[in-house]
This record gives sequence, C-alpha cells and structure tokens, in this order.
Amino acid sequence: MSPARFAGAALGVALAIVSLGGCGKFYWGKPGASQEEFVRDNRECAREAAPTPSAAEHGIVYDEMYRACLLNRGWKREQHGTPPQGWYRGLE
Repeated sequence: MSPARFAGAALGVALAIVSLGGCGKFYWGKPGASQEEFVRDNRECAREAAPTPSAAEHGIVYDEMYRACLLNRGWKREQHGTPPQGWYRGLE
C-alpha cells in the first residue's frame, strides 16, 4: 500500500471512530419531573453509589451503581448535543 493510500485509509478509520462516538453529552430525563426532583434524586443516588460519605460530596461514585439508582427512580439517560427542556446533567 502506498503512503498516500495508507494515510487516506488511516484518516477514514479515524473519522469512523469519531462518528461512532456520537455527539453531545449525556443527560437525564423523566416525563413530568422537575429540576428539583432531579437534584434530589441525583444527590441521593450519588450518596448511595459513593464509596464513602466524603466521596459523595466530591462526586466520586461507582458509575454503574449511580446510573442504576437513577434508572430505578424512573430517569432515562440519553446523549444530546443540546439537551431538550427537562433534561439534566448528572455525574459523568
């Protein structure tokens, strides 16, 4: 393979990887829920998923436990470039 073809192939692979990663950040939404409800559930789930109480204060949590807690409370996690109204950023 010529250097030009190799560079083209490498660029194509790089672009494919970037496009698979999606655009935007992850947000949590729940039909009919308010921001206050998300703040409460987010805080409580962070406490439940933290290895220590002080870790929770700094947002250090076990990701899978944190996400499972919010999912169990009816929140849905989706990726958005610009979040729709009623969608909130959690711990990432």
